[in-house]
Amino acid sequence: MNQLTYVIYILLSSAIVIWVGNMCYKNGQVYILNYFPDRIAFGNGINKLLRIAYYLLNIGLTVWSLNSLKEINSATMMILEICNRLSYILLIIASLHIINIYTVYIIHKQFKSTTI
Repeated sequence: MNQLTYVIYILLSSAIVIWVGNMCYKNGQVYILNYFPDRIAFGNGINKLLRIAYYLLNIGLTVWSLNSLKEINSATMMILEICNRLSYILLIIASLHIINIYTVYIIHKQFKSTTI
């Protein structure tokens, strides 16, 4: 039962991480280019760097959290454990998104103050 839990958890969490990462990358490009309209290559570079860091951190966290999975004895325990783990992943994704938005804002303020 544990192997099935591992497979389901890895598939679901990886799908969520990849889907959210692609959505943030595509929709975040408008946000970042709004902050750096004269430096399109720089804005695109930041966007790509954020996506790579996001994937590495979240997929690494997903795999690392397999260490602490409990012994699964029933389908109910399996569903509860998978939902519990996915909720942690989603909370971390949301936290990282807020941190990334704030970081891009700070970088924008730094560039704005040095170019004036």
